[in-house]
Amino acid sequence: MSDENTLELDFEAFIEAFKERVKEGMSYRDAILFTSMTFGGSAANLVKQADRKFQEATFHKTELSKQPNVDECALASMDKLWHGEHFEGSTEQMQSSQEETILDTLYFILKYAESENALESVLAANDAVCGDKRARKAFLEMAFDVA
Repeated sequence: MSDENTLELDFEAFIEAFKERVKEGMSYRDAILFTSMTFGGSAANLVKQADRKFQEATFHKTELSKQPNVDECALASMDKLWHGEHFEGSTEQMQSSQEETILDTLYFILKYAESENALESVLAANDAVCGDKRARKAFLEMAFDVA
């Protein structure tokens, strides 16, 4: 089994585990953070990156939060600090890897899960940005128990 397939299966197990915590009454964010601690390893690293970007994108005093296309900028600068019109790190256009798709999915869950119409909001945000929309949508629907 390839590393990409293993990562996808691990993430599917991660989603199922954090959904159980949500059913027990945890917020999505708390459930994701708690599950990442129990899974450890790459799950914990991916959640840490996505959570940092979520916090940067939603804290009103950051440059990133002031961008009209905040989600697009957040995904483009994942694990890098936003500096106005650019971000630290490579600006090369890259294809979405499985890891990037998972990071993007985690970011969207963290940002939109607690909104009033969470599923509609998260799917609209997914459609509004570039990248592997179909793969993210599949993970997002799994996270919100669709299908």
